[in-house]
Amino acid sequence: MRSIAPPLIGVTLTLAGLALVQPVQSRPAQVLLMRHGHKDPAAHHYNLSPSGFQRALALSSVIPACFGSPTQITTFAFDPDTSKNARSYQTAVPLAVASGVNIRLDRTSLHNSKRSGERLLQDPALKGGLLVLFWEHRHLPELAAGLGWAAMPPIDDDDFDTLYRFTYAQGSSIPLVTRYSQAALLDGSQRCSALTPRFRP
Repeated sequence: MRSIAPPLIGVTLTLAGLALVQPVQSRPAQVLLMRHGHKDPAAHHYNLSPSGFQRALALSSVIPACFGSPTQITTFAFDPDTSKNARSYQTAVPLAVASGVNIRLDRTSLHNSKRSGERLLQDPALKGGLLVLFWEHRHLPELAAGLGWAAMPPIDDDDFDTLYRFTYAQGSSIPLVTRYSQAALLDGSQRCSALTPRFRP
């Protein structure tokens, strides 16, 4: 079943044939995963672009308003000496400040993002909560596989807008995945109305 929503707002993806990867009783109720914010491809540093930072600031209010308060915020790890891959952490900072939730760096992500997802779903501290993940885009499909969705397509190099929401029905280890446009969620005329899709058979 696909959900039909206003253009560029929400698309529910059908999942089938996925292996169980976590104990059903300990999973979070929701997982949000997204790429880090916009970067300037011509820049010779590892920081967000100004527009990427502005988007991160905006998400810090819309995520709690539309999805609830995060239980945990986790990011792709970065090199503390060179700051390589620091953009995921930078994108998470405004949400952490707004919500009072500390950011966790997942060091496993550097070599096995699938395992990162599996371990997060096994964390009893996240049971019934909201887990927010900011990641390096080339490793997002690996992370999704660890969260129970092995069919996530590669993320386009210029896609800084997509937000994925995973929800887990009671008694099921397979997530329902809905794709949203961050820009649509941040649109003042629509805001969280993007989270109320209309369905068709």
